[in-house]
Amino acid sequence: MKVSVDPLKCDTSGICVMECPDVFRFREGSKKAMVVFDTIPQQYQAKCIEVARLCPTGAIVISK
Repeated sequence: MKVSVDPLKCDTSGICVMECPDVFRFREGSKKAMVVFDTIPQQYQAKCIEVARLCPTGAIVISK
């Protein structure tokens, strides 16, 4: 599973970073979120799906 954050949609609300800090971080200088893994480890996949649903702007994109 792969997860990315669309920087054009990210409104810096930080929900993803607060809910899943092992996967999401703020970019330095912009406060837009980024993903720290190329492929999401199994133990974080369910949380990433949940966080994608919580994102108010739909900036989190999940693919296989």
